[in-house]
Amino acid sequence: MTSAVLERPVEARPDGGAPARRAVVRWAWRLFRREWRQQFLILALITVAVAATIVGSAVATNNPPPKNSGFGTAQDSVSFSSYNAHTASVIASLEHRFGRVEVIENETQSIPGSINTYQIRAQDPHGSFGGPMLSLVSGHFPSGADQVAVTSGVASAFHLSVGATWRVGGGERQVVGIVENPQSLLDELALVAPGQVTNSTGVTALFDAPGVRLSSFGKGVQVETPASVAQSNAFNPETISLAALVLGMLLIALVSIGGFTVLAQRRMRSIGMLESTGATDRHVRLVISANGTVVGVVGAILGFVLGLVVWLAYRPSLEQSSHHVIGVLALSWTVVVAAMVLAVVAAYFAASRPARAITKVPIVQALSGRPAPPRQIHRSAVPGIVFLVLAFILLGYSGGTNHGNGSGGAPELVFGIVLLIPGLILLAPFFLSLTARLGRRTPIATRLALRDL
Repeated sequence: MTSAVLERPVEARPDGGAPARRAVVRWAWRLFRREWRQQFLILALITVAVAATIVGSAVATNNPPPKNSGFGTAQDSVSFSSYNAHTASVIASLEHRFGRVEVIENETQSIPGSINTYQIRAQDPHGSFGGPMLSLVSGHFPSGADQVAVTSGVASAFHLSVGATWRVGGGERQVVGIVENPQSLLDELALVAPGQVTNSTGVTALFDAPGVRLSSFGKGVQVETPASVAQSNAFNPETISLAALVLGMLLIALVSIGGFTVLAQRRMRSIGMLESTGATDRHVRLVISANGTVVGVVGAILGFVLGLVVWLAYRPSLEQSSHHVIGVLALSWTVVVAAMVLAVVAAYFAASRPARAITKVPIVQALSGRPAPPRQIHRSAVPGIVFLVLAFILLGYSGGTNHGNGSGGAPELVFGIVLLIPGLILLAPFFLSLTARLGRRTPIATRLALRDL
């Protein structure tokens, strides 16, 4: 007797499960490809917002000089006015306590016929800490006592080129290369081998003293660190860029709600047909929400590409205005990722509200294609007035700090702008109602426009 193995049939989910969701998402993608022109405004807003955020954050982050400008890779430095016995003893003490110490000697020289000066600099281009302070443009670095490398400004002032002979520093030297200081393009110098500066007007010792307090070096020794010379700023460029990004995406989301609502009304019959075939409210919401997600993803990708192209085109000009070398991909990647993520999130939530509203339309009414009559909603203007008053107080206070020079009120300025936006949003229905009342005696064209609002 053959025994049959009975299998328990798999219970089908009432909403169709994952296959139904995949079918709805594919349908939403086809609708987007067919109706992308109707969504061009939302797509353009997201693209421009993401691109502007990428370029703006990159400019704000790279415009100040690098934090390690003048330090290379070192964490501490000591400067002296000349190289004498006291300087040598301090450098020897630093070498004994901390090991490696790189010494850079400078001799200031005047350019004939000009008030400008340049430095004869004795520095090892392959030193322990000063590598980022030198970059070779052409030729090679000087390796002997009779060689020198100059910056383009010095070469232009003295009409020099690679291979020329130049009398500088008490002797004739052959120009073997063109160099620059990537951390400061305004630094004009003539680079010679270490030990070739005879009359030093400035000596800098670079070293690492991790965890050592500045006061422990003794009197007469002034130690600097990148943190001590950097300007203190409570709000760094990334923080300001993120705040502006959040506010911009909030406004784009509010504008996009109207656009997705219009698209949902245009698709009323299609959605009615979908519901009549057994689609649930969750499927209907997924159609609109998936459309918003697709718009956000496409806008984020286009915005990233546009922002990257604009940044690559503007970077050389920024290097000239900020006077230091900027990397090709020196972007604020935290802001870039946040901009792309917020673009998708803003588009998704903008589509979620009309997605919930469209599920409340009966199937018969949806098949007829008639939009639901608008509901009269009465909102109080008091919250909007409160937000506006607080925003104006904070903005006024930020402009009046520090004896009225308008500086030092960054927190008040940021929070004032943050409160200004919801205040305007909450007062918008009140002013629209007031405008409608005032427009009752206006011509018919004006009344129709106000009624649409």
